[in-house]
Amino acid sequence: KHLTPLLEQHKGNKLFITQGFICRNSFGEVDNLRRGGSDYTASLLGAAILAEEVQIWTDIDGMHNNDPRIVKGTKPIAQLSFDEAAELAYFGAKILHPQSVFPAQKYKIPVRLLNTMEPSASGTLITHNSEKGKIKSIAAKDGITAIRIQSSRMLLAYGFLRRVFEVFERYKTPIDMITTSEVAVSLTIDEIGNLPKIIEELESFGTVEVDTNHSIVCVVGDFGSEKHGFASRVLEGLKHIPIRMISYGGSNYNVSLLILSEYKTEALRSLHNRLFE
Repeated sequence: KHLTPLLEQHKGNKLFITQGFICRNSFGEVDNLRRGGSDYTASLLGAAILAEEVQIWTDIDGMHNNDPRIVKGTKPIAQLSFDEAAELAYFGAKILHPQSVFPAQKYKIPVRLLNTMEPSASGTLITHNSEKGKIKSIAAKDGITAIRIQSSRMLLAYGFLRRVFEVFERYKTPIDMITTSEVAVSLTIDEIGNLPKIIEELESFGTVEVDTNHSIVCVVGDFGSEKHGFASRVLEGLKHIPIRMISYGGSNYNVSLLILSEYKTEALRSLHNRLFE
């Protein structure tokens, strides 16, 4: 509503320069958008004018199919869906903040990640489409704490998980992964500022065990329920590494595994050899 009339005043211009990152908060004060704020600004502007494409220029030629700091021979990913890009961004791909492209996604504006140091590189194109039946990338997120609550009261009960989640909601602590059995629930968090208080409340439900120094390894691709064979390939690549938790089926684009952080490097390299070599 404000931007379009401004652009129409300068119809002869093909280039407009503006700042990102700066905003006003809910009190009307000048503030900043923090990490990914400039990318978010570009996404907002692109959505506002219904641009043909939003380009984000960084120091790397798009998202890679693994962490190039750890694994040799990684390659840029030519195309990702918005959902796949969000999974990678959340689970460790530092090139993009997971929320920065939401405005472009809402209005179906393609986003292209490009390299300032190598302008001729094609980079990564993010759209609503996904390449079917293909594993795209591997990422890892460190600093994960696993919590297991074991209670016989879970058996044939309802409302138990809601009460557990309410504890984390009270302390504004997001949950990354969750798995359940008939008498136990395991979940992971990466914010531990209120962990002692959370544990104290969870102990009213049953026995609580806490494991620190873990990493989530995330394999991203097209894993729809009609597909087969992908999970076995991932597990085959990690058959020599102890796995604490597995999350599969919550998304069509993600298989997540929780391992001790000391095995992360080996896990990334082993999966790369199994899935991409």
